[in-house]
Amino acid sequence: MTRGTTLSKKTRVEALSQLFDSITQTQEREVTKRIQQSSILYPKFKEALTNIRYAHSMHGSERAGMILTGLTGVGKSRAVDTYIAAYYASRPELETDQLTELPILKVRLSGRPTYNGLLQQILMAADHVKLSGNSTRLFGRVKKLVKEQNVQMLVIDEFQHLLSEQARVSTRDVLNLLKTLMDDCKFSCLLTGLPEGLKTFVQHDEIRQRFAKNRFELCPFSVADKASVSELRDYLKAYDRRLEQEGIKSIALSSEFMLPRVYLATLGLPRAISELISSTLDRTDISSPLTKNNWAQGYEAIFLDNNLGETFNPFVAKDEQVKHHLEAL
Repeated sequence: MTRGTTLSKKTRVEALSQLFDSITQTQEREVTKRIQQSSILYPKFKEALTNIRYAHSMHGSERAGMILTGLTGVGKSRAVDTYIAAYYASRPELETDQLTELPILKVRLSGRPTYNGLLQQILMAADHVKLSGNSTRLFGRVKKLVKEQNVQMLVIDEFQHLLSEQARVSTRDVLNLLKTLMDDCKFSCLLTGLPEGLKTFVQHDEIRQRFAKNRFELCPFSVADKASVSELRDYLKAYDRRLEQEGIKSIALSSEFMLPRVYLATLGLPRAISELISSTLDRTDISSPLTKNNWAQGYEAIFLDNNLGETFNPFVAKDEQVKHHLEAL
């Protein structure tokens, strides 16, 4: 714009309208983010947290191990992260100007786990600057780290990678390393991953025994019986309340109409339920009440592996169709 020119009234109105639209979209994205990041503490989730807390408390003793399994999207990582966040929030004194204590370290097992690779991942999780060297030097650094920074529990995510074709030659080495670290350092160890990861221990009885007493599986919600339906309804009611707290009006997810449709869309997986809610909110004017059609649009915009096919949308389907698909599961 050159000196002396002025914007027309129409242009100013359009600019202000675009500004307000941008602000509204940002606010709506923040609402979606808050809902997505909230953890619904349903009974099984609380039970998982209790088991993790127990495993942590067992550091310093023998066989201080736990295995947490479940399908992808069932909430394993969220349970672990929720416990870790709550623990560190309750212990602000751990962070100092000198050497911060790290009672819990979490690493994600790579697709090709190796002896040295696991040692390096442990060091990286603690922001250690020296990651090179032979196995003896790396092992020594990890032992020093555990002692000086008071590591009490090591969390190893995706432990089923020990079953992969690439890992089989090193599985015994990695498991022996884990056994040695638990013996020497006396920390507890939490393994998380897919249920098939349990096959890792078939030929490794000595390490299996260390995890035999504390195993927990997180399962998707179900509609197999009245008790299961009641658990899912309570979970969806919690989301109904979260939406209400954010000032969002919607057909209730926990209603007789919506509950079976939400289940069909997500197969009861907490992550899929969260993704469905986020997708719907992202594509809806949340200043107006959300209808079944809004939820149908949110469902169509994401890919959920639920075997319903590309043309069937549970949120606009008739009751008879929904019932048929439920009976086919």
